[in-house]
Amino acid sequence: MENLRKIFGRVDDAIAAVEDFVIIVIHALMAGLLVISVALRYVFNNPLTWGEELIVALLTWMVFLGAAAAVRSQMHIRIDVVAPLLRRPKFYWLNTLTLLIGIAIILTMIWACYEQVLQELVVESPMLGVSKAWFAAAMPAGMVLMLIHVLRMWMDQGAAPVFRGETEVLVISEGGVQ
Repeated sequence: MENLRKIFGRVDDAIAAVEDFVIIVIHALMAGLLVISVALRYVFNNPLTWGEELIVALLTWMVFLGAAAAVRSQMHIRIDVVAPLLRRPKFYWLNTLTLLIGIAIILTMIWACYEQVLQELVVESPMLGVSKAWFAAAMPAGMVLMLIHVLRMWMDQGAAPVFRGETEVLVISEGGVQ
């Protein structure tokens, strides 16, 4: 079991490195396209007609890959009045319940996003002329990556820290509310 955890950890680390690189590349492409689009439109009076569609597609990918990265690095927000209660030993089982509910939600979203991609297969983007399924594929891809990160955190750290948010980590590390 320990070997499986190590292998899964290495795979997740590799996925995380690729994920971070792709997010950086997408962000750079979006910034470059935006500057070029504005310059072409307002300086040369010759707009880049397909630029906006590509920027929206890139933004969609960045949002869903970024959501997975946020879960991985616990940088997402969580508004939870129950968090202090979950740290008490007699209620610790609620962490596992919360995690299982979270995994069920992610699995449901993967299925729903996959269904959306199938619907988008027949829709073509007007300017780029590609299937809009390429845009929608960001949703299930991000959710699958999120699931992988959640499972790895669960295997490494247990149920409690998986959906802990950035603020909660800071409060606990500074000796705040227990």
